[in-house]
Amino acid sequence: MISKWIGKRVVMGIIVLFIVSFLSFFIMHAAPGDPATAFYGGNAQTLNAAEKERISRVFSLDRPVIVQYGAWLWETVQGNFGYSSKEGRPVSVILFERLPNTLLLFSVTMFFIIVGSIWLGTVAGMKAGSMWDKGLSTISIASSSIPPFWLGILFISFFSVKLGILPSSGTEDVGGDGGLMDKIRHLIMPAAVIILTHVGIYARFLQESIKTESNKYYVLVARANGVAKREIQKGILRNASIPYLNYIGMTIPSFFGGAVIVESLFSWAGLGQLMVKAVMTKDFPLIMGGILSIGLLVVSSLLIIDLVMYGVDPKLRKGAYSK
Repeated sequence: MISKWIGKRVVMGIIVLFIVSFLSFFIMHAAPGDPATAFYGGNAQTLNAAEKERISRVFSLDRPVIVQYGAWLWETVQGNFGYSSKEGRPVSVILFERLPNTLLLFSVTMFFIIVGSIWLGTVAGMKAGSMWDKGLSTISIASSSIPPFWLGILFISFFSVKLGILPSSGTEDVGGDGGLMDKIRHLIMPAAVIILTHVGIYARFLQESIKTESNKYYVLVARANGVAKREIQKGILRNASIPYLNYIGMTIPSFFGGAVIVESLFSWAGLGQLMVKAVMTKDFPLIMGGILSIGLLVVSSLLIIDLVMYGVDPKLRKGAYSK
């Protein structure tokens, strides 16, 4: 049953989240320095041993790491992410303030990347040896070679500084109405940077997948038997989409990693920018909450891709029903 297949994927996702949180928790506590020093910043030298001990006791940092993790996990399962040691506010409140911006940036960029790469990859793959085929290869190399940070700086210099038509940072104008058009103006450059540095790679992968499928035996047999060209192309696209979807799933974690750079560059108030600030101040509760939130986004995205693959790949459906 499909419900059983989905259940297995959900369980696997939960296990992945547990492993990620476990490793992240121990790596953070193994890092040099202490939260008390980071919390007070430049005034840390004024703290004496007793004050540092009190801060450690308040945040339960005086207990063994495994005990701290167990306590954190138990509270998290109940929906309590703790309080930010830097802002003094509930971590859940801070995360929910930033989550919509990250979801907006992710959904918009992934939509245009997928639509653009499917169009480019299909046209180039179906016309092997043509200018489309050779041109996409060049575009793919350029796309994968451009650092997002460098491209973002160029965009800011040209569209914000020179032309003054787009805002260089933030999610809305200071004192603005925060309306849809205001949000779109701030979204254009960070979204464009992510799209331009990814669409060529995705299109190239689909292009090569289509070319590989076009040379397989079943296509030659179909052509020899006079099957309509349109029907053959449908079969090629359906089979080529399976490795393409797999590739999207494999690159989603790194996609979020690149988005962190873009969010920081454009001061886009999302989870990525929040994580950078939290790491700099060693805000453990906020770091763990952010890692868990991003991990949940990745796992959810992979589950959606798995569902799409389930609908596309008859072998996967047959295997799922037979178990």
